[in-house]
Amino acid sequence: MISVVTVNYKTIDYTLIMLESLFKHHVKGEIEVFVVENGSGDDLTELRRQFPQVKLIDSEVNLGFAGGCNIAIEQAVGDYVVLINPDVVFVDEALCLMEEKMNADTGVGVGGASLKNLDGTQQACVWSFPTPIDQLMLLLKLNYVFTNSKSFRRWLMKDFNYAESQDVDQVMGAFFCIRRNVIDTIGLLDDGFFIWYEEVDFCKRAVDKGFRVRYFHDVVAKHKKGASFDRVPTITKQQVLRRSIRRYIKKHHGRFAHSIFVLGEPVFFTASAFVSLIKPM
Repeated sequence: MISVVTVNYKTIDYTLIMLESLFKHHVKGEIEVFVVENGSGDDLTELRRQFPQVKLIDSEVNLGFAGGCNIAIEQAVGDYVVLINPDVVFVDEALCLMEEKMNADTGVGVGGASLKNLDGTQQACVWSFPTPIDQLMLLLKLNYVFTNSKSFRRWLMKDFNYAESQDVDQVMGAFFCIRRNVIDTIGLLDDGFFIWYEEVDFCKRAVDKGFRVRYFHDVVAKHKKGASFDRVPTITKQQVLRRSIRRYIKKHHGRFAHSIFVLGEPVFFTASAFVSLIKPM
């Protein structure tokens, strides 16, 4: 059985479309679906009316993506927990196919789908684990200058073949299938990440415990990308991003590397402020 977890934060319009597509392509009895209303104040009347089978969890405060997911994961009973963003649209029985793929390869702890843009083109949804070098370059906004640097190409896996299923470091959290015994082994998502890098951290912890992360090219869904944070100013997004990067670096690269990111915060803030002038939202 699959347990689907979606976190809603000011995205009720997307959430309704996602649920409609999900139940259009999947038999209601073979999955359980949780929607966590993450303190956004959205009116959920239509959700309750259209989808009474959905298990709705109402949080009075915004717990962040990881915190919101964890509330539902703790209640889920499925052999697999699949995190689905509200801005995902199902085009076929992708959840059932993911379950088949995971059942056939028990060494895979986390499975990711091939996510397409709404126009059907391939979306980047696979990356290597980040390192202090590429994250420093990112925060200094050098990605706008050195667009073809070796560090960025490695991290962003610019040469990845999306037409082939293969083991990877990390897959995008928008369609993120977790085997139950991975949760039992390494625990829940780290809710110290308010948003961003929580799935990177989870994949890193899973790999460190001997589980594999696999991208499945033939498990497909469409993804709008960034629905919640499209409505947040760039300067705020950049602040959250820097905080998440610092936490990831501290956990996986040690205190010395972390100290560089702490000491560099004034410079990183200045760089992000400049970017926010160019792209306010």
